[in-house]
Amino acid sequence: MDIQRLVDAYIIGLGDNADNSSLRQTLINHIVKGDMSLLELVQALGSYLASEEAGRRSKGAHVLSDVLTELPESAIPAQATTRLVQFFCARLSDATCVPHVLASISALQRLSSFTDQCSVDVLRALFKEVHVQSFQHSTRSTAYKLLDQIIQSHPQVAKMMGDDTVLGFAQMLDGEKDPRSLMIAFQIIPKLAKLVDIKNNADDIFDVVFCYFPITFKNREGDPSSISPELLKSSLRAAITCSAHFGEMAIKPLVEKTTATSQSVKIDAYETLTAATQTYSPEVFASEMEVLIEQIREDVVMASDEKVVNAALDTLEAVYSVVSPAAPLTSSAAGQTPEIDETTTSLDYVLKDAIFQLTAEEVKNSDQVGKLLLAAARSSAYNCNVVSDAVLPIVVERLGSTEVLTLRRELMDVLNYVLSASCDISRKAECLEADKDNLLNIYRLDASVPLDKEYSFLHITRLKGITLLTLMPQFLDKNETSLALQTISRAAIERNEDENVNKEATHLLVQLSQSNPDQVQTTVLPMFFTALCEDMVAVHKIASLLNALGAIGVAASKVLLPILDGLASVITTGSLALSHYVPTLTTIRKMIETTAATTNGDTVCPELMTKVVAPLLSWISESPDTGHQNQHSIVVEIAKATAAVFSKLDTETQGQYLKPVFDRYSAIALDPDNTSDPLCQLLPLYSALVCACTPQTKLPVEDLSRYLGGLASAALKTTSAVHRDVSFEIIAATINKANAGTRGELTKSVLECADKVEPGVAHILLRHWLARALVNCNDKAGYECVRWLLGQITQGSMYSTEAAEGFNIILGNHDWSVTPATHGVFKLLSKQRFYATVVPEITSSFKSASDDKIKANLLVVLTHSVQHMPKSVLMSGIEDVVPLLLSAIRLTSGSLKAASIRTITMVVLETPDTLMSKVTSSIIPLLIGSLTYSDAANTVQVRQATLDALSLVPEKYAYSVIHGARRDVLRALVKARDDRKRLVRADAVKAYNKWLNFGDI
Repeated sequence: MDIQRLVDAYIIGLGDNADNSSLRQTLINHIVKGDMSLLELVQALGSYLASEEAGRRSKGAHVLSDVLTELPESAIPAQATTRLVQFFCARLSDATCVPHVLASISALQRLSSFTDQCSVDVLRALFKEVHVQSFQHSTRSTAYKLLDQIIQSHPQVAKMMGDDTVLGFAQMLDGEKDPRSLMIAFQIIPKLAKLVDIKNNADDIFDVVFCYFPITFKNREGDPSSISPELLKSSLRAAITCSAHFGEMAIKPLVEKTTATSQSVKIDAYETLTAATQTYSPEVFASEMEVLIEQIREDVVMASDEKVVNAALDTLEAVYSVVSPAAPLTSSAAGQTPEIDETTTSLDYVLKDAIFQLTAEEVKNSDQVGKLLLAAARSSAYNCNVVSDAVLPIVVERLGSTEVLTLRRELMDVLNYVLSASCDISRKAECLEADKDNLLNIYRLDASVPLDKEYSFLHITRLKGITLLTLMPQFLDKNETSLALQTISRAAIERNEDENVNKEATHLLVQLSQSNPDQVQTTVLPMFFTALCEDMVAVHKIASLLNALGAIGVAASKVLLPILDGLASVITTGSLALSHYVPTLTTIRKMIETTAATTNGDTVCPELMTKVVAPLLSWISESPDTGHQNQHSIVVEIAKATAAVFSKLDTETQGQYLKPVFDRYSAIALDPDNTSDPLCQLLPLYSALVCACTPQTKLPVEDLSRYLGGLASAALKTTSAVHRDVSFEIIAATINKANAGTRGELTKSVLECADKVEPGVAHILLRHWLARALVNCNDKAGYECVRWLLGQITQGSMYSTEAAEGFNIILGNHDWSVTPATHGVFKLLSKQRFYATVVPEITSSFKSASDDKIKANLLVVLTHSVQHMPKSVLMSGIEDVVPLLLSAIRLTSGSLKAASIRTITMVVLETPDTLMSKVTSSIIPLLIGSLTYSDAANTVQVRQATLDALSLVPEKYAYSVIHGARRDVLRALVKARDDRKRLVRADAVKAYNKWLNFGDI
């Protein structure tokens, strides 16, 4: 083996920028096999490494770096590591070789044989010999990474070298400009500060770091090595605030930065000051306290930007938490009010201005004053006492002497903020106990809320205060808490001229249900259930009550079951008016679905099945005809709730429930002539239970194939649409969950039974449901059903319209049959396969068809197909689909037309260039025509979709492209602003403003 020949070839390749990977691998293989040693490689490179020509020396170092970087640790002897480190340290004085030498040392650093002494030698050579800022970014980055690696793997070395490490790093960083290198450097500083006492050299490190604050830059889009501005900011913030030794130098310039005109700089300065409270000493902040608080007050009062306000308040709270004294523990333990040091003035900067505002004839900026007091009081229990003790007497006195509504509201707003602090620190301010009677008199726990709108804003504030008193630990006794809950409940229940009172009261009850669920259950829920069952309750009030109960139940798991149990009880006992059954059941169903979808749904659902769903099933089964005009809606809502819960039960429990259900309903489901039986109307319950079974749950039938065939035969013969749909749902769900071998047999059995019955609309629907079951699990038999349906359309069958409309069944949503929530089998890329297989057939058939009815039906199929496609799938081959979608907008109506418009909108959003040639000639005229509300085809849904599309067009196309259509669009939008529907009018105004401000007016 000729080592020198390999080395020479490698060097030549470097000069020619050739791919040396094969040569590099050859050298590595020889070293690994022992055919040559690293020492021999170095000797072979000797003439290059010792050359007087800088280029030759660099290439020699390059070869060695390439080999070491990929050489496995086992191929590098331990004794060779020390020698190589010494060799490379000596080479760091050669600027030409530095980039490759640093890479070589980094490769050696990962070895277990890289000792502490090696680390010392490397750091000393790096700090002494390498002027880091004279090199390109890649080399500088390697130097920072090497230092970072040594600090992490050999921390004792950095600690031992102490000041040398700190000064060496400061020298490396001085003048750095690249954000990627700065990111690494900023992350090194906290590690150094933790290992080394930087007191003697804090000013050196601080000077080279703080000069970057505030740091701003734009990351390069599409650059994988790019870093985010936010991450760089947070790294710099961590570096500036990592040591208490930086405090005296940092605090004044940071406070000065809060006066900047740039909002981002303000926020950065405030967030850095907040972080600094964790490390800087209190004395550092005390020196700049007055200036800082004044600036915070200005930013909060001016309220130019909510983010600035929040950052300023967070800083105020953090700073006060470190500069204010703590409350004496002994006094708290004794239940006494701690002494407040009269000489302590840190809070005076906030309190003096607040007291001035509160004692003025007209209270200005009450909300801002309250926020400032809240931040100060929330900083510690001691500060909470000081603030409460200063503010409460003033507010109490003024509230007792004024009847001006606006002034009372402003004073109570401030008081609410102070009370909120006691809730936030999980203990009441000590002084509040002495003023309890005054507070109860102010908020009047037992007073009702006036119904007139004039007082509503004041009473919303009052309700918030009552809630705060209730949330305050151990402030109200049980009876007082009950009175408070009753007052808030009445505000939520009773009809008020200002709906905001009802909404706010509901929101407050949601809060209270999370902290005090037991009393909410015993006090609040009975009031709601009583209100639900009152005579002649208005529909809008029922909706409000049910929404409130739903919100409370979802927010607080402890009251969920009592609410559901109570709602089910008012139905099953007949306490509820018949007209309110459907909305109440809808509320029950939504709460159950939300709960079942949570992470603990499997745990909760067995109890929901026993205490809520089972009683409802028993009630509707015992009285199948409720006399309600929407009887079917009642059954469907119970079925939806049943499916949501039943799908979460284990296989064994499902089997126990199924047996009596089959005994009761299977005979009816298999008999097409039992349409007059009241139980026939309850078959959706049967379907929901069967469809929600897991694939492992065995249905209690002897022959599944025969059972499904019987269902199909009965469904095709019955005159009941409910019976037919239920049968198809069960067939589809069962076939979808069967294994591949059984699936084919079951499908064959169903189709054979269907062939024995005279063809009709039901045959068409059966194929739709079979396609749903099979297409979603990528079974080829599903596509045979789809082609059969397309054949019915293209051949002009008498059922071609039904065949087209039913395509929504195949990919659309359903309440319980073949859905992810009910364990339906959905194979990966099933929708992509459907799109790739079916859409080209639709397009081809449309182009070859001459009959207008066939074309219209094919457009219906296309619309149903594309509206359920993922965006990524739809964008593939969209050019061929767009002309058909435009035709669909012309020829369809209602939901189909709206779906076509939404698809066009998606194309405009994702790939506007695709429609560039059609936007003014075809798309905009069609959209304008779709705004006419006198046309029955243009439903509200269509008009809203149209306005969404028109709003997007000016954002995606240049003025030069669409200016010709601008006048026509504006005329159409002027008319749309007078639409009969408020939602449409609102959308029309937004679209009009966009087009009006687009281009030259």
